[in-house]
Amino acid sequence: MTAHGIKEDARRQAVELIRESGFPVTEEEMSELRVEDFGLGRVFEEGFAFIDILQSSRLRVTLLVLLPGQTLPQHLHPAYGQESGKEETMRVLHGSTKVYIQGETSNPQVRIPSGKKAYYTARREVSLDPGGQFTIPPGQAHWFQGGPRGSVNIIFQNRVDETQNIFFDPRSSGCRIVFRDAAGASGADPEKKEEEK
Repeated sequence: MTAHGIKEDARRQAVELIRESGFPVTEEEMSELRVEDFGLGRVFEEGFAFIDILQSSRLRVTLLVLLPGQTLPQHLHPAYGQESGKEETMRVLHGSTKVYIQGETSNPQVRIPSGKKAYYTARREVSLDPGGQFTIPPGQAHWFQGGPRGSVNIIFQNRVDETQNIFFDPRSSGCRIVFRDAAGASGADPEKKEEEK
């Protein structure tokens, strides 16, 4: 299967999870669902799907989908310029999510993607089921992992320059976020430009 085909399969599974969750998503929003693999080429191990359901000049609300056992790689949102960094609150809508943050290992059975132990140093586990939520302050290393049935989560976050995010795996290209302007038009999506070539 081609890389494009693999991402399409991940997208299809993410759409199914959103529909199972019962969270209301318009067809237009569903058409904007993006699958991200951080340039690592292992989307079912390290990746996620998302829809930005709100973007304002100060706030971003995202529907974040993790497939079963899928990991959103360890990263942090640093301070830069006059910005103190991104604070994000995750609330689980469907399934279960494990959030890993800095601190003492709380689960010795933590499942780290194969060959990636050096890039997943945050080991304090916070398990979230539907209705559970957790806030990650700016500058704290963290990563997420979908439960056995995957998860659908809503993320509330202040809007920042996402290119400032620091991913621990040096092979990661990060996550390209396309922001809409005040009129709702979106900027150029570098991933779509690559696919068009």
